[in-house]
Amino acid sequence: MREGRAAAIVVLSGVLAAATACSHPPAGPVERPVVLPDLSRVEPSVQKQGKELYESLQAMRTKAGVSAADKGQAYGTLAMLLHAGEYYEAAEPAYLNAQDLAPADARWPYLLAHLHKSRGEPDKALADFTRALQLKPDDVPTLIWLGRLYLDRGEPEKAQPLFERAQSLRPDVVAGIVGLGQSALAQKDYARAASVLEEALRVHPTAASVHSPLAMAYRGLGDTTKAEAHLKEWKNTEVLVPDPVRQELDLLMESGLSFELRGVRALEARDYKKAEDFFRKGIPLAPGDTMLGRSLRHKLATALALQGDVRGAFEQFTEVVKLAPQDGPDETAAKAHYSIGVLLASAGRGREAIAHLQAAVKFNPNYLEARQGLGDALSRAGRPEAALPEYAEVVRLNPRAAEARFGYAMALVRLTRYREARQSLEEAIRLLPDDMQLHHALARVLASAPDAAARDGRQALSIAQRLEAAMGDKKTTELGETLAMAYAEVGNFAEAAAVQRSVLNAATRAGFTPDARRMTGNLRLYEHGQACRTPWQANEAVFSPGPPISPDLVSVLASAPAARSAGN
Repeated sequence: MREGRAAAIVVLSGVLAAATACSHPPAGPVERPVVLPDLSRVEPSVQKQGKELYESLQAMRTKAGVSAADKGQAYGTLAMLLHAGEYYEAAEPAYLNAQDLAPADARWPYLLAHLHKSRGEPDKALADFTRALQLKPDDVPTLIWLGRLYLDRGEPEKAQPLFERAQSLRPDVVAGIVGLGQSALAQKDYARAASVLEEALRVHPTAASVHSPLAMAYRGLGDTTKAEAHLKEWKNTEVLVPDPVRQELDLLMESGLSFELRGVRALEARDYKKAEDFFRKGIPLAPGDTMLGRSLRHKLATALALQGDVRGAFEQFTEVVKLAPQDGPDETAAKAHYSIGVLLASAGRGREAIAHLQAAVKFNPNYLEARQGLGDALSRAGRPEAALPEYAEVVRLNPRAAEARFGYAMALVRLTRYREARQSLEEAIRLLPDDMQLHHALARVLASAPDAAARDGRQALSIAQRLEAAMGDKKTTELGETLAMAYAEVGNFAEAAAVQRSVLNAATRAGFTPDARRMTGNLRLYEHGQACRTPWQANEAVFSPGPPISPDLVSVLASAPAARSAGN
């Protein structure tokens, strides 16, 4: 009797235990405490955004029936905002909670890896990237970042397969190709390193930092000539990783910077109206006396210009100039002055254009486009002596700047310094052997310079004939004139006259009346057995470089007030 009662109690206890278990589901992961830090150093709009996200998260934590995935998303979104604001200590537990609550979401270990990387904790970052890759094995950014970490740790054999997979998935992403080349270089496989890094430059010719490891690869192969050539091309530029998750992080904050980044993305996608909207939203969040405030206004002007609103763009560029400091350096002021200078030059207001281009160079002495524009504007204004140092500085900063080298040579021609012009063009061609414009200019100088020491008819004829063959059916009347000049210089006046007549007929049919008058004058020289001694006449286009005068811009900017240039 007592034994039966005991057995019943045991059974009843088991039933109650089971019932209790059914009424209380297993507890989820233990959530780490997350504290909202002092947000006073960020913009008020971001402070408001952070407080709203934090309050929403707290409400969600106490609300019944919220799924673990939704809660994980809330933790992750708050973590991203804190991460973007560089509140790393506060962001870390929020990321860890998101990771525990949504263990299948690769974003959280991926972003946690970047956070640990930013804090100088490579071991933790390595573990995080590895977990993210397990969740998303074909994610190219994760493959590249994990490969880079292994390279930093001196383990290129582990990095190599990661970069190989990245390249197979996205052969257009230069960061993966560069990583593969660096892996080969670290393993002293110099031939493969050189081949892969050359491919990186073919994919992305402006990735100047690639020249350094490529130089090391050629040095390892014993080719010091190529190694030295690539070292001269090296610049310390970043090889970017296309990274949608990081872009999401950058764009999360409702700040002036975030709206600027969103606008830039829209510009890159050629959605100019959307870009305009983003920049307009960012402007109230960024005072005009800050670099960001001026940058937003400059980019708004760019978006307006791309939509054809030139007057609106001019007004915004002018506003940036008004807000800029009196003295540099200031990148946004330089860009605004440059943009105004180009618009004014296109509207035929050369003197004002020069003042703004000078201001652009003042605010940023290394602004190559502004220096080139200033040299062109000075040349167009008949001031070749003043243009020379501007072109020379562009060439010093970038020896392969073909337009600056051409402008420099034409300024020398305008100053009748023909031997120097010839030497300048020959030096440029040695560095830029495929530039047809430079070859053509040299042929003109060799064929018709008044200074006999600058002429070489045979060389001029050889260059002109090579250019004629290379251009095929795309030959120009300008090249025809040069060929005629060269024939005349070597004494073949009959052929010179025949070529000149052909060129003259083509110009007449096309309605090029001013050109036809000049061509007729040279034809008369050849018919009388005389060579040409005027390489270019003063009114030819080579002496008026820069943007062409636009009648529409002349009209649009006719009533626009002159913007303040530096020093005014």
